[in-house]
Amino acid sequence: MASKSGKATALWKALREFSGKLPGRVKGLPRWTHVLGIVVIVGIVAALVAPYFLDVDRYRTAVATTIEQQTGRPVSIGKIRARLLPSVGFVIEDFRLGNPSGFGAGDVLTADVVKGNLAFWPLLRKEFQLRSLEIVRPRLLLLENDSGQTNYGDFPARHSSGVPPRGGSAAPAGMQLAEIDTVELKDAEVTLGRITGRSGDVLPSLRARKLSAELRHVALAPLEVKRWEVEAPLSGALLELPGWKDAVKFQSGRVHLRGGAVESEFRAALGKSSEAKGSLHVADVEHGVVAFALEASQLDVGELLPSRGTGPRSAHATHPARSELMAQGHLSVERLRWSPYTANNVRADLRVFNDRVELWPLQMETYGGVLQISARADRTQMPERFSANVQVHNLDVGRMLSASSALKGKLSGAGELNLQLFGALSEQWQRSLSGSGRFAVRDGRLPRLDLSGTLQTLANLAGAGGETAFRVIEGDVSLAGGRVASRTIHLDSPHGTIDLHGSCTLDGTLDYEGQAVLAPGAGGGAQNSTEAIGAILGSVLRRDVGRVSVPFSLRGTFANPKIFPGRGLPAIGSPQSASPLQEQKKSILDIFRKP
Repeated sequence: MASKSGKATALWKALREFSGKLPGRVKGLPRWTHVLGIVVIVGIVAALVAPYFLDVDRYRTAVATTIEQQTGRPVSIGKIRARLLPSVGFVIEDFRLGNPSGFGAGDVLTADVVKGNLAFWPLLRKEFQLRSLEIVRPRLLLLENDSGQTNYGDFPARHSSGVPPRGGSAAPAGMQLAEIDTVELKDAEVTLGRITGRSGDVLPSLRARKLSAELRHVALAPLEVKRWEVEAPLSGALLELPGWKDAVKFQSGRVHLRGGAVESEFRAALGKSSEAKGSLHVADVEHGVVAFALEASQLDVGELLPSRGTGPRSAHATHPARSELMAQGHLSVERLRWSPYTANNVRADLRVFNDRVELWPLQMETYGGVLQISARADRTQMPERFSANVQVHNLDVGRMLSASSALKGKLSGAGELNLQLFGALSEQWQRSLSGSGRFAVRDGRLPRLDLSGTLQTLANLAGAGGETAFRVIEGDVSLAGGRVASRTIHLDSPHGTIDLHGSCTLDGTLDYEGQAVLAPGAGGGAQNSTEAIGAILGSVLRRDVGRVSVPFSLRGTFANPKIFPGRGLPAIGSPQSASPLQEQKKSILDIFRKP
């Protein structure tokens, strides 16, 4: 009380000094204006001094209890101070509005400071009605549980049955939460998330920071969101999404809520990856589906996603009572880069359900071909599982591999792929991959491979070198345990055929066994290398050679493949035993020779 008296004394002293300096009559003004000025000054000083003598903090517990009764949520508030200017009101420090029952410990809303203004005329009837609120640095945690219930829904009011408020003092008479004309949020933070499993762990889905907004006609008892009007500038706001390297920073835009509908248009920077413009629409904020569109001229996936993993995730799954569509929209990017590869005209439709996310489909133009992906991520499992169907048509394999210095020039042709994939969105996503499919590369060329032992001797004898043309390379693929296996890979060229089986790792280490079939004499000329080999083998065996089957092993890596002799010995057939198709084939040595 001593500090309050000291501040009041200082104010009265300043007033006396100011009054002593005023002239008895200001030139050109009547004396009553002088009196009125003194009265106004005295009133202002009284309004500034009076709150120091009004002990409204004694109502703290009663006010908290009243808010609990009308919201159905536990409330904790710090010190309360009265305020008379610029209007009658109050200031609350450290405000906390807890979660309803069923959501565990925690708060749906916390704020450093809450400033409230009361309606004046109801005060004359001893009624306390909020006219406006200013909430400084509020933090909202909006959650949904497995049953689809939220911690921010309608207020299930809990009326007391004659029991006095906890701690003593009765609440001010007529205190109630009704409609508030204006609620202003400054530097707000909003987090959306889900409560997972029985443990009550919170799995965030997005987090927005540095938000400011003005809400009008805020009906709280009962909660009528459709009557609210919201105007929120987005410039400077930040949006954080799980699995993204950097936050989305809004450069411009606004959000409007009116009549229960939400509209927004904005421009934003997606970290260092891209700049994009978008729009958002919700027809019914209480039961509606978010419709959105996002466009970007270019997007760098490597700058958008973290380099390793997808970030921390809860170990518990959610199992909603029913599947509901929450958001759907369209994504478009003119140029996409995922180092070292690029694509153009990327288009995708995205649907977000409470239990899954669907991408149906994603389509892009890349290296003369078309890549199409349809995918789904299951949010009811932890880590989240995904499935995808990948289709590639008319891909220029040579152009695509030229983007990688390690793979440049290793293969060319028109590629096709049909692959079904399954996996987990976790740091071990590569080892979790499984699936199967088929591939083909048509009308292409292979470079000369690194041969060993007998194969190298035969190649030197035949003068094999340069590239090998082929009609098709096709086969099956299956993924499991970090390896890609094939039961059969078949190469058909004008010089012979090759059949492989084996596997490789995802980092490109090769482990294949194969057999090459060659048919000397198919070239129709003594100078032909297969003719020369056939003549040599024929002279050694003292009989005509029609077909030679050579086993070999393929080792090394995609960047540096090597061929070694395989298990077993070459098989040699006579011309009579060769079929018409086989008679058109040439030797394995010509497979490594430019036609």
